[in-house]
Amino acid sequence: MKFISLFSGVGGFDLGLEKAGWECVYQVELKKWCYQTLQRNWPNVPKQKDIHNVNGALLPVADVIVFGSPCQDLSLAGTKLGLDGNRSSLFFEATRVIKEMLDATKGQFPKYAIWENVPGAFNANGGADFGKVLDTLAEVGAMGIEWACLDAQYFGVPQYRPRLFTVACFCAARSDRGGREIFHVQHVGRRFIAKSGDAFRSDPSAVVAMFGGGRTKTWKEREISVTLTATDKGAFGNGAMYGTKMRRLTPVEHERLMGWPDNHTAFRFDGKKNTDSARYEMCGNGVVAPVAQWIAEQIDLAEIGL
Repeated sequence: MKFISLFSGVGGFDLGLEKAGWECVYQVELKKWCYQTLQRNWPNVPKQKDIHNVNGALLPVADVIVFGSPCQDLSLAGTKLGLDGNRSSLFFEATRVIKEMLDATKGQFPKYAIWENVPGAFNANGGADFGKVLDTLAEVGAMGIEWACLDAQYFGVPQYRPRLFTVACFCAARSDRGGREIFHVQHVGRRFIAKSGDAFRSDPSAVVAMFGGGRTKTWKEREISVTLTATDKGAFGNGAMYGTKMRRLTPVEHERLMGWPDNHTAFRFDGKKNTDSARYEMCGNGVVAPVAQWIAEQIDLAEIGL
């Protein structure tokens, strides 16, 4: 499968899909230091910065378009403006690009689109926004749509990170078969769960702890990490704890909690080093690679009829 990545961030989605054997042929990312980090890690993949300037008819032909459009307006912790918010409305820019590619290829490509977002997308505006998501995908040509909330802790990553994944199929041969072709979620059980030691290979004795209570510095020991966010900055939310001593997690440990290679976020194409603050934000905004890999593998199985 060849795929195009929109709102790429630093390529968490892309890492997982490539692990499944897929090939990235184009990336789109606006934020300067994320774009530079993508360029360092994928120097041979063509890129564009602003989704508004992307013409789907001029993109490389791809089997799949993946996108995790900005979620701040859909998150329960965000603005709660829903799809009417300036950032979450970028979903419609992605579907425009999909429609342009479909029109240019006479409905042949893309075969699939994968949308990732926060679970709050289910409930935004009383569920009306997710209904609009489904309607819009159908309007641009989707013949079958599936969705599931998948939690990273069940995919070998010791982080509680539930995320909504929606797969739209634009291929009549797939959609005509009916049934749940992609999300065989009954196969995702606790046997995939990972403990915190797996993420802290440099110090497997550490446990993940959750910081709460503001300045009271009360800690609660956990076997897995709480959800990483873009505003953690390594100071709140998580810490490694040794008896009564504690410290913040390092950027590398955050990368491991995302299932990314060590130091994936460390450097930019221009040779400059990303700040720790930027690296924490990159991880908090990213997609857990093993979850993306699993979805790609389910699509591959659907393609061969299993």
